[in-house]
Amino acid sequence: MLTARGLDLCPAAGLAALLIVAPAAAQVPDEPAPADRGPSMTWRLNVEWITAARGTAPRDTDLNPGNRVLGVPQWQAQSELRPNLRVELGSRWQLVARPRLLATWDRTWADARPRAEATDASANWTELFVAWRPHDAVTVTYGLQNFQWGPAELVSPSNRVFHEVGLFRDALYYVRGKHLLRVNLSAGRQWSLVTLAELGANGEPPFEAGNRFRRKAQTKLEWSTESGASYVGLTAGAAEAAPPSFGAYGSVAVTEGLALYTDLSATRGSRAWFPVAAPVTASTPAMPGVPGTTPLFVFRQKDRDSGSLRWHVLGGVRYTFVSGVDARIEYVHQDAGYSKRDLRQAALALGAAPNPAAAEPYTTPGLEFLGRRLALVSVRIPDLPPAGRLEVQGRYLASLTDGSGVAFVTASGGATDRVTLFCSAALTHGTWYAELSRLARASVVGGLVWNW
Repeated sequence: MLTARGLDLCPAAGLAALLIVAPAAAQVPDEPAPADRGPSMTWRLNVEWITAARGTAPRDTDLNPGNRVLGVPQWQAQSELRPNLRVELGSRWQLVARPRLLATWDRTWADARPRAEATDASANWTELFVAWRPHDAVTVTYGLQNFQWGPAELVSPSNRVFHEVGLFRDALYYVRGKHLLRVNLSAGRQWSLVTLAELGANGEPPFEAGNRFRRKAQTKLEWSTESGASYVGLTAGAAEAAPPSFGAYGSVAVTEGLALYTDLSATRGSRAWFPVAAPVTASTPAMPGVPGTTPLFVFRQKDRDSGSLRWHVLGGVRYTFVSGVDARIEYVHQDAGYSKRDLRQAALALGAAPNPAAAEPYTTPGLEFLGRRLALVSVRIPDLPPAGRLEVQGRYLASLTDGSGVAFVTASGGATDRVTLFCSAALTHGTWYAELSRLARASVVGGLVWNW
């Protein structure tokens, strides 16, 4: 069945339209003197067309037997347009509009069920914002924005507005902007202060399953060396009905090509879903595969607004070779993460109610990663033959909590000046309830990106 969702608009659109139309409608003399000319308007537009096909092998487990519970699509094809429009009015005003038009086709099958096909069409804004520079040291930006910071590749714990993970970053990687009011202040090239407020929802599901949208605010102060090779930042933030958080990030250039970096945050309690002990009753259904027993665990947000200080810390080392090869090792520890015992209990909690709705706390618990300790190894090799057009990147993420892991490799190369071909593949290992192997065994995707 084909469905379509309208293009979401935000107040920035109307404001932006006024900024563009007003100068064009003004009366201009036939031969104005240079001093009488208003600010000039320039614009740039480019479009990406991405077409790809993906195959996924779901993991056959007690939680998703024969793919009957989660219904992971085994085949998926998609085609999308990503226009990128940038309009500048003099040196003080700027409009950025990046819509996304997406069409998908899925094919899913499960044991003892007929194969199902589904098509979908959607449109939304990746970014849509207006930026105003009333002074050379001040910029005010309003609208849908994607605003990231930090030196790490895997995750940025100090950014409590965007909970993005960079493990599967390839040509299809996509981050939808959030509805932000942002003010940037700078003092020379070395000091900057950024304050941002998330004022409304952007239409995406919440980070914690079942939670409503809550307004947030965050501030970061950053200092960098003259060259920009080393820098450090401090952050502080708050959200509605939640304790405040604070954090820091930074990178130090040790030698030419070698850098050490960190990114961290801390807050009281956690909003994440955890498996907790549940009373056993006669009406409680038996656990899958264990006749005569009843489940002992359910999901609860057990310490959502109080409790001890919860740290989320990333540390890393990066070396960039003269040839351009980039190698990284990163380690992540999060106090709010699951222990190995929690991971097992979470599987039992889901097994008590094996259906997609009950699986939401399991698949979107409110943590970037489930486990408490993880390690990433990443290598990027650019400018490979033929003609230096090929780039390959490999990442391996290991859960030191339960021993599971996932390897991800992506390659892209320019077929022509406008067309880029890409291919990505992922392979997991671990037990049926482990953090990185509980949903899928492997996946592969290939496609092309056409720029014009």
